[in-house]
Amino acid sequence: MLADTPEKTSFSQHQNIWVILLDIIEESRQKELFEKITSGKSITQCSFYYQFYLHQALKKTGFGDNYLEHLKPWHKMIELGLTTFAEKPEPARSDCHAWSAHPNFNLLAIVCGIESSAPAFKKVEISPNLGSLNWVKAEMPHPGGIISVEYRKTDTEKLEAVISLPAGVTGTFNWKDKKTELKSGTQTLTF
Repeated sequence: MLADTPEKTSFSQHQNIWVILLDIIEESRQKELFEKITSGKSITQCSFYYQFYLHQALKKTGFGDNYLEHLKPWHKMIELGLTTFAEKPEPARSDCHAWSAHPNFNLLAIVCGIESSAPAFKKVEISPNLGSLNWVKAEMPHPGGIISVEYRKTDTEKLEAVISLPAGVTGTFNWKDKKTELKSGTQTLTF
């Protein structure tokens, strides 16, 4: 782990997230570092808003299927009766903290895997991380219309995906080690 100071007396998730996101250490060591910074509480933990970057590192290191497990604090907010996201765990008095709303984005970007891969969102790269989910249906607004996805896992570990892209938008769909080209319109894929 990279220390927060030259004296190496404090360590944080924050510092080490950027070690991963900026490729400061080689890719082959990033997964181990991510596991280390998320396995214990002995280092300074990210606040709710900074977990956006933690979740980007989670995806980059191949742990995207674990994303839903990282949403326990947001489930707790719902249990507390909050209708907007808090800034930090209880006791908290900022009950409308927009920085903590990143699960709204990541459910589409990480779980459904929809991301832009060209300027002006002219191309998409879709790489779902469904974790324990067996079925997902979602829509994302796009300048050219709506991107819609529907995923269904079968008992035999197959994935059926129905992808619909607006006119003029193309891209790729990634599942496990397979990459498939996407065209405008609706297409059904089976893996």
